[in-house]
Amino acid sequence: MKILQINTAAGRGVAGGVPDSIQEMGRSLGHEMLMAVGRGNSAGGHTTLADAFSTGVHWAATRLCDRHGLHSRAATRRLIAKAETFAPDVIHLHNIHGYYLHYPTLFDWLRGSGCPVVWTLHDCWPLTGHCAFFRNCERWRSGCHKCPLLRTYPASLLADRSKANHKLKRNTFARLQRCTIVPVSDWLDKVAGQSLLGHYPRRVIRNGIDLGTFRPCAPKPPSDSPLALGVASHWDERKGLRDFRALRHMLPAHWRMRLIGLDSRQRRRLSPDIEGLGRINSAAELARHYSEATVFVNPTQAEGDPLTKMEALACGTPVVTYDSGGAAEGLTPETGTAVGKDCVDALARETERCATGHYSAKACRELAEKRFDMRRNLSGYFDLYAELHADKR
Repeated sequence: MKILQINTAAGRGVAGGVPDSIQEMGRSLGHEMLMAVGRGNSAGGHTTLADAFSTGVHWAATRLCDRHGLHSRAATRRLIAKAETFAPDVIHLHNIHGYYLHYPTLFDWLRGSGCPVVWTLHDCWPLTGHCAFFRNCERWRSGCHKCPLLRTYPASLLADRSKANHKLKRNTFARLQRCTIVPVSDWLDKVAGQSLLGHYPRRVIRNGIDLGTFRPCAPKPPSDSPLALGVASHWDERKGLRDFRALRHMLPAHWRMRLIGLDSRQRRRLSPDIEGLGRINSAAELARHYSEATVFVNPTQAEGDPLTKMEALACGTPVVTYDSGGAAEGLTPETGTAVGKDCVDALARETERCATGHYSAKACRELAEKRFDMRRNLSGYFDLYAELHADKR
C-alpha cells in the first residue's frame, strides 16, 4: 500500500511525532511511505514543499491580513505534482496549517482525486475561523466572528477575518467524498462532532510514546525536598507559565520547581527560586527529569491530549492538571487529578498531596502501558488504511 502523509514539519515535537512514527512503522510493515512537509530537510522519505521566501510571505499575510492557509500556491502545486507521481492509495493529513499550504487548492485536488483521506486532528484549527485552540469561546460551533484570540497562533496583528475564514473552511473542508476524521482525544472527538466536520465518520486514535525510552530511570527526591516539574516545547499563556509563577509562591519553601523548554528571555525573567532549563531534545534526558520529579504539573488552558502527560506517567510520575480539553483524560485516583481551570490554589493543594504518597508510581506506569503504547495505538492507523483501501478497490 502507498501512503502519503502531509504535515507542517517532521520531528518529535511536531504533532506529537506521530507522522514520523507512522513513517517508520509503515516501512517496517512493508508499505511504501512518503511524507510531504512544509519545512525541514528532505531526508528519510520526506519531501519539503516550501522555501524560506514563500514561508515568509505567508507569515506576513497571516500577521497583517489574517489569511492563514491562503497563500503558498506554488508549494501546494509542488505537493500535488508529487502526489500524482507517487499515486497514493491513502492520503493522511495532519496539520495543514503552518505557513506552507493553500488549502483551497489542496482540497480541490483531493475532491477530484477520489483518494480516501484520513485527517488527524491534533488541534482545533480546521474547526475555527482563526485559532488552533479556543478558550472560553463557543463561536466555532456556528460561525466565528470578532475572534477573542486573534493574537494567538496563527497570530494576526491587524485584520480579523475569522468570520470569512470559518465560512471558507466550511465550504472547503466539508465536501470530500471519502474522509475519516481521527481526533487524538475524546474531547477533540466531541468537539469535531459538533463542528463543521461533524458529518464525517470519526475514529479516535490516541497518540503514543516509546515506553522503552520513557520509563522510570531515576530515584524520586526525598520527601523533604519534593520537585514539581513542568515541560513544554513552547511556553506561553496557554501552557500556563504565569500560573507556575503563582504556584511557586503558594508551595512551601522546601518544594523545588523545575521548568523545561523555556527560551532565553523567559529564563532571564524567571525568579531565582525556579530552575529554568531550555528545550531538551534528548528523549532519554527528558525521561530522567520526569523520573526525578515528585509530580508533573500541567496548568494548560487548552490541549488535545498532552504528550508530556503521557511521558510523565510512563516515568512513574503522577500528573496534576487543569480540567481543560483532553488534559485529564485517563487519569485515575492513583495516577493524578484535575482541578478547575485557573484555580491555582487547588493546583497547589493537589501538588502538595503528591509528596504524601497518595499516588502510586506503579499505577502511573501501568496506566501508560495500557493507554499510551505508541506501537499499539498507531497500529490503529494501519487498520484504518487497510479498510479504506479495501473499500477503494
